[in-house]
Amino acid sequence: MTTESTRLHLCADLAYREKLLRFLENHDEPRAASAFMFARERAAVVVTSTLTGARMFHEGQFDGRKSRLPVFLARRPDESPDPRLQDFYRTLLAAIDRPLFREGQWRLCERTGWPDNPSWQNVVAWCWSKDDERYLVAINLSDCPAQARIHTGWNNLAGRTWNLTDKLSGTVYERSGDELQSSGLYVDLAPWGYHLLSSMKA
Repeated sequence: MTTESTRLHLCADLAYREKLLRFLENHDEPRAASAFMFARERAAVVVTSTLTGARMFHEGQFDGRKSRLPVFLARRPDESPDPRLQDFYRTLLAAIDRPLFREGQWRLCERTGWPDNPSWQNVVAWCWSKDDERYLVAINLSDCPAQARIHTGWNNLAGRTWNLTDKLSGTVYERSGDELQSSGLYVDLAPWGYHLLSSMKA
């Protein structure tokens, strides 16, 4: 699936998207850890776990299991868990365990770039808001670096400084609300890179 086809899917009617099941692997498909390289798997999980709809995870997915077994078997080979994936899922699940990701308002974000740098087209972004709580998700769906400006559509940003905290890396970015509202948020994402940002007044 290309970045553009993903974006077009996200333009579908909200009532339709809220009825979808979001998952990366199940008993009928190859296991994600065997089908994707590590960075791409993490990016895909950030996508499926932060969209509207029901989010589902397969048994053994958090451990990076690679053996796909028929459902009628009561045994499976021993596999050593992948501590990198375990840490990633632990952090991600804690970050999205908020009413906002179930009850909040979801919005697809516009992104723009520059005539001499088309990499912005590899970025997709969306935001969640509920009361005074706001989150922004931006993901590079390519194996090349990408830069873009993300336009959230949030009001009342101007005239203040905002701290944007990446809930997956712990990094805090201080940004001018004037720039955020007029030009958008500049992001520079590694191949298959992502941000899960919460916003707070500085």
